[in-house]
Amino acid sequence: MFCQAFLFSKFKRLAEDLFLQLEEHVFMERVEEIVAVNNTHPSRIINFDQTSVLLQNTYGKTLSPIGVKQVHVIQPPGEKERFTVGLAVTGDGQKFPAAIVFKGGVKTGQLSANILGKLKIPDNVRVFSTRTAWWNSRIDHEWIKQSFEEDTQNTLYLIRDHFAAHLKFESRELLESRNVDQVFIPRGMTGTYQPLDVGINAPFKANLKRAYHEWRKERAELTGKGYLRKPSRQDFIDFVSQAWADVNPETIENAFVGAQILPEPTYMIANEQTSVENDEAPLEFSFSSIEENSGDEVAEDSSLEYSFSTDY
Repeated sequence: MFCQAFLFSKFKRLAEDLFLQLEEHVFMERVEEIVAVNNTHPSRIINFDQTSVLLQNTYGKTLSPIGVKQVHVIQPPGEKERFTVGLAVTGDGQKFPAAIVFKGGVKTGQLSANILGKLKIPDNVRVFSTRTAWWNSRIDHEWIKQSFEEDTQNTLYLIRDHFAAHLKFESRELLESRNVDQVFIPRGMTGTYQPLDVGINAPFKANLKRAYHEWRKERAELTGKGYLRKPSRQDFIDFVSQAWADVNPETIENAFVGAQILPEPTYMIANEQTSVENDEAPLEFSFSSIEENSGDEVAEDSSLEYSFSTDY
């Protein structure tokens, strides 16, 4: 009996491995068809992903005199909260507005009209809300309506993972009606084939952390109970807006190359074409695949945690 169970388990794992290999092969063939065979311009190849940001624990280190046995740390009150940010980019370095999902009211799951009316939302940000602050099928459907025009002439290709909301019939039908072909990344391989995971989410979160720290340096005042004041929703909108604006187009293009979606970044192609047209001029190029002033903050930082006040 034990031998049969062991053989069945081994066969199941083998079958799963073969299925994943097949799924990866089909995905790579589809990408090759889009990029090489159809010669699709990188501006029509889009990657979307949502990332969760913890909203508390502002600093990972505390300065203290040597020899002190107890260090008093002041943090904002309340439990750790989250909000979701949905990011979309194109192969030629363009950025869709960042979609922020806040936690809404308990009954409706929505932020009230009064709260929304007080918020100043920059052009590179959109605000949504749910009961849990997670991306769901309703938000996905609304994001598609706001992001893609009804009369799109040339086919767009939207590369996404197998998140449940992406698989809903309503989203797929709406994408098809707007001439958007959805291409799914193989399960468990977003770290390899998803540009946002490969080289964009980490710099974005590093920028977000930096924006928060700059804000906190100027706002160390305490509440009546002795806690640090929480940032408001408006503050977080401003953090996300600044962090997203600071992600360079070159960083995005390099991420598509690193994820094996595109063979080379468009800024290099443009410079190669310029060099051919000016072949008598001396060849002087300077390319960088590292975001300016990123330093050691490029790595994924799981300690990025914040908390926001509910003023507005």
